[in-house]
Amino acid sequence: MPREFVILSAEPVTAVEVVTAAAAVDGGLGAGRLWQGGGIQIASGEGLVLAVLRSTQLEDPREARRGLGLPVIDPASQDHPAGRPNDHPATDRWWTEAYGPFDGPLTQALARRLADDVQGTLVTTGDDR
Repeated sequence: MPREFVILSAEPVTAVEVVTAAAAVDGGLGAGRLWQGGGIQIASGEGLVLAVLRSTQLEDPREARRGLGLPVIDPASQDHPAGRPNDHPATDRWWTEAYGPFDGPLTQALARRLADDVQGTLVTTGDDR
């Protein structure tokens, strides 16, 4: 069963950012294209670590956040944390899906590193064993 991730970010996630995050997590990981450029696959000697699909621009970032169970912050709210601009729904303009083995030791680390590198919000969907 694959583990599914969504990264919400201000800009689309690029292949360079995926490869850079992979190298930071484990320098022995390799990269390859998916579906004629529709994404990038990161793999180890044991197999797939994370497949990251091409980012999709959101029509309504607030609805995307609601659908993922994330808080939707009013831009005028005094409760908005100044140090986390990506918590503001207006900056979550891009949706990036990623998939990896549920029990893969590097999968969660790579997804977290990628989200941090792009200053995005990482959401793990599905079963959270």
